[in-house]
Amino acid sequence: MDLGIEGKVALVSGGSKGLGRAVAEELAAEGARVVVTARGNDAIDETVAAITARGGTALGLSADMTDKSEIQRVVAIARDHFGPVGITVFNVYGPTHGRYAEVTDEALTSAYNDMVMGLHWLTRAVLPDMKAAGWGRLVTLNSISAKEVHRDLPLFTANLTRAAAVSFNKSLSAEVAPFGITVNTMGTGSFLTDRFSSYMQRQADERGVPYDEFDAMQSDVIPVGRIGYPSEMSAAVAFLCSSRASFITGQFVVVDGGQVRTLW
Repeated sequence: MDLGIEGKVALVSGGSKGLGRAVAEELAAEGARVVVTARGNDAIDETVAAITARGGTALGLSADMTDKSEIQRVVAIARDHFGPVGITVFNVYGPTHGRYAEVTDEALTSAYNDMVMGLHWLTRAVLPDMKAAGWGRLVTLNSISAKEVHRDLPLFTANLTRAAAVSFNKSLSAEVAPFGITVNTMGTGSFLTDRFSSYMQRQADERGVPYDEFDAMQSDVIPVGRIGYPSEMSAAVAFLCSSRASFITGQFVVVDGGQVRTLW
């Protein structure tokens, strides 16, 4: 299937590891010229090298994509190097853990800055070029917690601010649809990334059970019976970034192996 994005400029934040890297590699495989942003240079270099080794085109930029000036700098460099950005995938590290009784004003403000303001600043930076081109794709990697909040995990700030980011995208989608720009949010479930594996190991250690046993416990709550592969998320993101997905906008697309139990 030709996704129609060959030559498009795609900016992927948090694109050096985990799901972000999988998305960056997927878009590059489809012919997009990918700008990989993250904070760590080593991981960025590894991702860019992997993309170019497979014949893709990529540029790596170290940046804090929750900082307004850094976001503006990255978008300007991307424009100068490749041309106007036509695809963005907003993916940043989640907020700190904590239940409501433990959440400070500073923690809540920081979470809102990262999850919502960062998304807002990136959107503002790329929208003019997308409107001028009459085409654009804005995708946010979010979490199923924005749809069905975590109750067994202390993730109050994540539950709150991730839902706010979904509302941001839903509200924006109607305004920019006449310009050929789609806006969608991915509800990610559990995926086999280094970060998730580290989390699983900590949880297993805290419960005093072997990792394999804890992994089986987690897989039991997923109807397909296993944790997801990053490539399964990146394939869905690539489709939403494609020309073929031009009639899909304002959606919260859950990719979780059937884990979420709610109907809406």
